[in-house]
Amino acid sequence: MNVSVIRLAQVHNTVKQGFVSSLTRVAREKGVSACIGNGTNRWPAVHVLDTARLYRLVLEKYERGARYNAVAEEGIPLRLIAEEIGTGLKVPVISLSPEEARSHFGWLALFAGMDLPASSLRTQQRVNWRPAGPGLIRDLEQSFSS
Repeated sequence: MNVSVIRLAQVHNTVKQGFVSSLTRVAREKGVSACIGNGTNRWPAVHVLDTARLYRLVLEKYERGARYNAVAEEGIPLRLIAEEIGTGLKVPVISLSPEEARSHFGWLALFAGMDLPASSLRTQQRVNWRPAGPGLIRDLEQSFSS
């Protein structure tokens, strides 16, 4: 059996943005866009077309047991994401304590507080992959204008 693993970041386009879509849903429901603490924890992101190209390259490379990171942006601060959601929905942006986050975000609180920076440098070198799609914030912005 030939198995390789591709670790996905927040895969996004203008329709869906990984867990960020869930943050947007919560902000709509609660009437505020929130981050935990100062919101400096980071989430990596990658455009869906870049992800598709990486899958193709990995299949062509056929390297048993290899691990790859599908990451174009190494870490976008959650505060920046919350601010873009707030702007798009025209709701205030607030900071929550970890205790408040559990009731605000529900199941998403675990992820909303994680700092998950990641690099794809080795992946890019290994399969000659160069992410070129638009960034998460741009796609998120476009999602509100469409």
